[in-house]
Amino acid sequence: MPTVKRSFLSDLIGNRTYDEYREYAKPIVAIGCCILIVLYALSSFFHLGFISYLVTLTNGYSLLFIAFIAEFILLLDVRVNVEEPERDYWNKTEKYSKPITYKLTTVWAFVLAVLGVMAIYFSDKYRDQYSFECDTFFVDKDAGIYHLDIFIDDCEKACEAECLEEMKGYQISKKITFCEDCEEMLEDYGP
Repeated sequence: MPTVKRSFLSDLIGNRTYDEYREYAKPIVAIGCCILIVLYALSSFFHLGFISYLVTLTNGYSLLFIAFIAEFILLLDVRVNVEEPERDYWNKTEKYSKPITYKLTTVWAFVLAVLGVMAIYFSDKYRDQYSFECDTFFVDKDAGIYHLDIFIDDCEKACEAECLEEMKGYQISKKITFCEDCEEMLEDYGP
């Protein structure tokens, strides 16, 4: 009996769609990996607003990164040989026996989906951390607190402070904490 290549994902999205998107996956994943490697290397050495913008654009919950992860999952998917299905033209259904290797493609698809969600989540955490490292704050070293740049005029503690030093987020030590007034204002106005 003739065989065809199938997997859980190819059955889920359709064989024609699967083949079409998988054809585009190789160049998209190659270009995306190169861009991310260069971007992560630059973000390790420089704390610039332009790099922060690019990290925000290409990581986390952005549509570009989600599409990249979807193509990466599609590229890593494995199809196995199964018997060609018998078609019931009256009911418009296909019946075929699923070997154990096909059932393993289901498990593999779920593993890839979980890894993809984890990649999106942790890249979002990295994006937030890098954005903090690039932002400018006003630090009161005596009080051990820092203030948001945009709320410096509204914060009572900042107005009372005698000497505030302008610092980037990566320069702030872990001993210095966030000002309570600025934290409340940030919660009210949101990012």
